[in-house]
Amino acid sequence: MTNTLIDPQWLNAPTERDPGYFQAWQRVSLALQRWLRDQVAAAYFQDLAHFENRPAAYPIIVYQASRLCHGRPRTEFTYDLRDYPECRNTLISSWKLTGRAIQAVLRGIELRLNDAGMTELAHRYAPVWHQDVLVAVKKKPKAYVDLLMAESAVINAAIDLGTERSMEAAHRFGKTVHLNLRRVYGMDLQALGDGSLEEATRVLSQSRASGGDDLGDTGTIEYTDMRAAGSPDARIAGEEDRDDGRSDGGGQMRDAGVVADVDAGRRDPAGQIV
Repeated sequence: MTNTLIDPQWLNAPTERDPGYFQAWQRVSLALQRWLRDQVAAAYFQDLAHFENRPAAYPIIVYQASRLCHGRPRTEFTYDLRDYPECRNTLISSWKLTGRAIQAVLRGIELRLNDAGMTELAHRYAPVWHQDVLVAVKKKPKAYVDLLMAESAVINAAIDLGTERSMEAAHRFGKTVHLNLRRVYGMDLQALGDGSLEEATRVLSQSRASGGDDLGDTGTIEYTDMRAAGSPDARIAGEEDRDDGRSDGGGQMRDAGVVADVDAGRRDPAGQIV
């Protein structure tokens, strides 16, 4: 992590006063949202036995297929769920129009289970059940909310690190990763902290090489080239029919999931994911 503080890509990244600040870190956020969702799903579904518990698997599937948050200029980059459960607008906007995306994830799972000879279980994950999957998560959204909040905490801590470039920000990032990724669905995913910095470095480098004009590889086109729960070829097809309710505008977030005792600098702390 300390290498990040001296990496040229990070040293030259825009701060909040720079004109290109929002555009640059929006790219990073979009890429990290896509990367974290795929990594969490891959880690959880590495064990095929996890597919047996469908109520536990469904939040991961919807999380992987959920809409990327494009943020709001100038300093909001991720979903803000601090008002949940009093207000569900942001939550609704995160799964709005995700029917085809969920189908694509399910298609990859179905193929994988069939290849493993688990035919009966594969049928339970057929794309035709995509609405049932989403309805189940809507009825009991806590696990899904926790995943989004942990994601937001890590991404915003990474952005703080990139804009402050201080040891204090590095320590905050490390603590945020520890508190939010040390126990995800029974998995210790703290290694994703270092991986997220590597992914952010890749995006910053790509952005500089393209002159800041190309958003193509960062997830701006939602669900492009997303691998579905271990499938080698399933891709997300785009937005679906209006089966997910209204978003009603939906707020967005800077720091959900960062623990209250962490000095989050310019982004105020919210609730802790443990």
